[in-house]
Amino acid sequence: MRSLLGVSPVLVLTFGSLFILVAGLWVRNKAFQFWTSMLSLLVAFGLFLGLAEKPAQDLFSGMIAHDGLATFFGAFSVFATAIVLVMSHTSKEIKADRRPEYYSIVLALATGLCFMASANHFLMIYLAIETVSILSYTLAGFKREDGKSVEASLKYVVYGSMASAIMIFGMSLVFGVTGQFTLTGLREFFATPDGASAPLLLWVGVLMTFAGLGYKISAAPMHMWTPDVYEGAPTPVSALLSVAPKAAGLGLLIRFFVVGFGQNLDGSELAVSNLTDPTALGFHVTSAFNWTQFLIISSAFTMFMGNLAALGQTSVKRILAYSSIAHAGYMLMGLTTQTAAGIEAIMFYMVIYCLMNVGAFWVAGKVEDTLGGDDLQHFKGLVQRRPLYAICMAVFLFSLTGLPPLAGFIGKFYLFNAVLGREMYGLALIAGLNSVISLYYYVKIAKAMILEAPQLPFPQGKTPFESRSSQVFIVLLAVPNLILGLYWEPLMNLVRDMLSVFAG
Repeated sequence: MRSLLGVSPVLVLTFGSLFILVAGLWVRNKAFQFWTSMLSLLVAFGLFLGLAEKPAQDLFSGMIAHDGLATFFGAFSVFATAIVLVMSHTSKEIKADRRPEYYSIVLALATGLCFMASANHFLMIYLAIETVSILSYTLAGFKREDGKSVEASLKYVVYGSMASAIMIFGMSLVFGVTGQFTLTGLREFFATPDGASAPLLLWVGVLMTFAGLGYKISAAPMHMWTPDVYEGAPTPVSALLSVAPKAAGLGLLIRFFVVGFGQNLDGSELAVSNLTDPTALGFHVTSAFNWTQFLIISSAFTMFMGNLAALGQTSVKRILAYSSIAHAGYMLMGLTTQTAAGIEAIMFYMVIYCLMNVGAFWVAGKVEDTLGGDDLQHFKGLVQRRPLYAICMAVFLFSLTGLPPLAGFIGKFYLFNAVLGREMYGLALIAGLNSVISLYYYVKIAKAMILEAPQLPFPQGKTPFESRSSQVFIVLLAVPNLILGLYWEPLMNLVRDMLSVFAG
């Protein structure tokens, strides 16, 4: 019963997914389908908030961990899904006759994301990732009459299958050497004499497992699928894939290293759990292999691959896709520090990234719905036609760049602070250089919207831009990017409270 209570938010999402799928066969009312789906997400989010104060514990014989990390990333996944569901409700790309199936798949995807954030067992990790992957393939090809969408789904399947095969083979190597299936069991193994003399084969398995997890967050070189999938998928799906699976993947990656392979560096267990001095406390990944150096290279490589590839793009969705790769590199910086402050910075930045990135995709979706494309020429003169959307888009873009006084600047400040606190000056310099590079392609979009004259004819009559709900929610996403740039302490305190009950 205790275990069932711990997964009650996921049970609500599962029931909601099945209900909307069956009810959609008879009830074709668009509002009913939307609000039923939203109700499932709101109830699940409320249950996550209710579980936040529960002590850390294992559920279902160690298959799942209930702690602050699982609660935070589970609630975040539900929150991000709810925002994208509102975006989908006003999108022309999701056909009316397919909405029940779409809402059902999105809710099912949210269940997989919640399990990813809390998985403590290799089997559970694999099942959660495969659940998210298979449903993501379906959503990417949801516009089956569009060749680009079908191509995106096919490429996603090919790359995803390869990444899953590599990951599960790596897991089998780890199990073969350690005899452990749970992450907590791995930590116990490393406390024994056998763990101190683990063979190289174990770390080959860990590296292969990391490749599968890195695929979910678009870390280079497992990033190749991202631009084609984001460009071909319906824009709401691209927004969802750019945020929710990335967050759950990062949560799982943190748990994988901290719980499975981490050994405390400083302070007692009590000090670690209470975060008395987050900048001083840290963990070390047990290995003869230099994981710190590997993670630094992976972070830097991901940033460069994303930002440099974005420079020559003209499709805004592809620009945002490469941008999401670069931001995965920024967030990986927090993990390279192997400190509580670094993990805090990842969690804090993920919330801000959701607000600015989903907002940018939302505006791109409205332009595509109205003018039939997302190229830069479709954005020219947007400030003259729809100033509200142009101004909000500029806020999202400059926040993604990390310019003050916007929220993106504060998010990067915490990431840089964690890196500098561990005296990783080279990585901080690389991240700063990449932020400057990213300014070029973000400003390129802003320049087209604000300084250039419209080139394409604007449709007569009511357009998707006139949707009142879209206008309201675009503003609701833009305003926090301004407020959190000036008053961010409540959000950071929430992150610290969640991390204080992390089982790691």
